[in-house]
Amino acid sequence: MTISLRIIAFTLASLTTAMVQAQSYPSRPVRILSSGGAGGPNDTQTRGLAQYLGERLGQNFTVENRTGAGGVIAGEACVKAAPDGYTLCTFGVNAVSWNPVLTKMPYDPIRDLVGVAHTGFIDSILSVHPSVAANSLTELIAAAKAKPGAISWASFGLNSTGYFYIEWLRRFRDAQFLHVPYKTAIQSQQAVVAGETMVNIYAAGLTLPMIKAGKVKAISINSEKRSPDVPDVPTELEAGINLPLGSFFNLMAPVATPREILVRLNTEILRIMQDTKFSDLYVKRLGFRNANMNVDEYNDFLRRHRAGFEAFARELGLEKN
Repeated sequence: MTISLRIIAFTLASLTTAMVQAQSYPSRPVRILSSGGAGGPNDTQTRGLAQYLGERLGQNFTVENRTGAGGVIAGEACVKAAPDGYTLCTFGVNAVSWNPVLTKMPYDPIRDLVGVAHTGFIDSILSVHPSVAANSLTELIAAAKAKPGAISWASFGLNSTGYFYIEWLRRFRDAQFLHVPYKTAIQSQQAVVAGETMVNIYAAGLTLPMIKAGKVKAISINSEKRSPDVPDVPTELEAGINLPLGSFFNLMAPVATPREILVRLNTEILRIMQDTKFSDLYVKRLGFRNANMNVDEYNDFLRRHRAGFEAFARELGLEKN
């Protein structure tokens, strides 16, 4: 057999092996490492996806919470796992775009992991404890300027949406809030409900019940237009604030995971996201907006999003620590 024929034969054999591998996947249970805290939007949606994936693919998909360190604990475990499709991981925007820019990490999410599926953008509501006198973002900024450090703002860590808002408002609006970091996003919102802190920005879908119950007061919403659920709450754009801090969640895998497995998972997830029952429970209710990206589109989006945040960090003068 000539060298050319050998190469062709090897290529065909490799393609056949990959196709068989994808068709037989999964042949055993799959675990998903979740960087989100139990009960939060990421964790809630991931558990819904795990259930539906299990039903569609005939194997158990289990979710393991690995919270802390801004997603690094879950990410490092995922990077070290075998790239065979049986360990996946789910993150928020902070773990993929923000942390690598601002924190020295033992791995790089874009270099050492690969995107499986974008599971949706999510709008957030800036809310305050009912005792706070401010009823608009303009009034809240004015109160923070009048008494620097007197108004506490809960976040889920240094590299989080709330933290970047605080830094931007300090630098460009001369408004100084007291930053109070918590381990998870849901803990930061619970702190406002309990009156431990005064301000937080959190997933719109999960904040709405608290607003309706009078436990928090909505100040603004981080979205392109007003929400029909809270039509009286203005967008931040209406207050003259346009920051590249929109949240999204995603599913990733170790970088060498076979493409055929990534494509199969992506295809199934996009179908699940369009399912009416799933959408009502795990998309609309949580305030998600579908992205509908294939594997290549999603990984290109991740690279572009990282570059955009790098420019934002330079604007704020934030340095890697």
